[in-house]
Amino acid sequence: MREIVELDMNVAKEAFSEFLDSHNLDERQIYFVNQIVEYIVHNGMMRDLSVLQDAPFTDKGSVVDIFTDLSVWARIRTVIENINMNAAA
Repeated sequence: MREIVELDMNVAKEAFSEFLDSHNLDERQIYFVNQIVEYIVHNGMMRDLSVLQDAPFTDKGSVVDIFTDLSVWARIRTVIENINMNAAA
């Protein structure tokens, strides 16, 4: 059902607030997270993470280029997985 109904923008931003409100992320990282939020808002979830290898996600670099500290990426991925689990429930 979530695939048909878009996820509310405020709910999506709240899920990623740790990253969007962080002063520790640079402009490219914030852009990347915002692209994830936009995708999830439009699609309700992000079932296939391979979309992250295409534009607009890669407009400022790949995941590995953007997140040199992969622990940050791991936390972002956990948020995506939690959204997917909630959508499936």
